[in-house]
Amino acid sequence: MNTMPRRTQDTSGLPASAGASRDFVAVDDSGEFSYHRSEQDLLTAFEYAGEAACIIDRSGSAYRLALDSNRHLILGPALGPVEFHWLRHAWLDAQNAHPEAHRLRRFYPVTRDEVVSGLFETLALERGTEPAAGAWSLDIDGLASRASNIQEIDRRLARQDRLQQARVKDPFGHIYRPARHPKHRYLPAAGGSILYIEIPAQAAAH
Repeated sequence: MNTMPRRTQDTSGLPASAGASRDFVAVDDSGEFSYHRSEQDLLTAFEYAGEAACIIDRSGSAYRLALDSNRHLILGPALGPVEFHWLRHAWLDAQNAHPEAHRLRRFYPVTRDEVVSGLFETLALERGTEPAAGAWSLDIDGLASRASNIQEIDRRLARQDRLQQARVKDPFGHIYRPARHPKHRYLPAAGGSILYIEIPAQAAAH
């Protein structure tokens, strides 16, 4: 979802506009995804220009890092829309490679807007950068409660022996079925992390 109005003109090749309110998602040279609340946070997260393979903003525009005349890292010009199929496969690969880091499993995105908005939402939520009292809801056997972030949901579910009857709703209205993921296939699931698998809203009512 694009939360900022998009200009009708083509901004490819123009310098990226400054502004602390802009947030970004970056893919590094190893394929790992990260969320950055501002341009300054983005720049301080990397040591050299090639370390970020791709950077995207909420409109889906792609960027690379560059060096200014003093050889300081800066955000380069917009390069046009990010390549949808590459971004989707890179995100799925990152989820499969690091399930403990990317635990909110949304439905398979079918459009560029879906994958971009989903990335910004899930990465921000996973990192707890948008805490809000009561923003999350947890329902266990019909008993509903509120939570501020996913970490609080984790703590409550850690005390539960069975998760089949638990349902979780994030601040954006997506509903999940929690499931324990073992750290290793030969270890018990109880010792691993909890994945949150999105389910249809009508399924959550049953």
